[in-house]
Amino acid sequence: MAATGAAILLAACGSSSSGGGGGAGSSTPGFFLTIQGMAFSPIPLAVPPGGTVTVLNRDSMAHTVTSEAAENDFTKGSVGGVEFDTGSFTGQAQFTIPASAADGTLIPFFCNIHKGSMATPNGTIKVDSTAQPAAPPGGGGGGGGY
Repeated sequence: MAATGAAILLAACGSSSSGGGGGAGSSTPGFFLTIQGMAFSPIPLAVPPGGTVTVLNRDSMAHTVTSEAAENDFTKGSVGGVEFDTGSFTGQAQFTIPASAADGTLIPFFCNIHKGSMATPNGTIKVDSTAQPAAPPGGGGGGGGY
């Protein structure tokens, strides 16, 4: 069954609407945010300055991951000069935390399509220079600490 999950993940990667290429192969370590069941996971996500976040949308509908200046603001904004917006996507999207981002910065984010109606309306990315990449979360069942 693991091969089936990997095949599904790879198929989802092929439907990316945000350019960008590689980085989310079946075992390539990185910084991953999952949207599933109208919820973001993990919250918070630790990413080092200059780190690239790969978002895996496992819902059947489009979502965005959009930074906001304040939690529950539900409008695009920045914190400490960090701003991102994947735009509407299904499958996979990526964005990069600027290398100049200050360690300890907390950037809240939301889905600009569903705003407060998500099961987890907001998430947070913590800029953490000690954050370590992890394997992509599995398609189901066990492990990963997510």
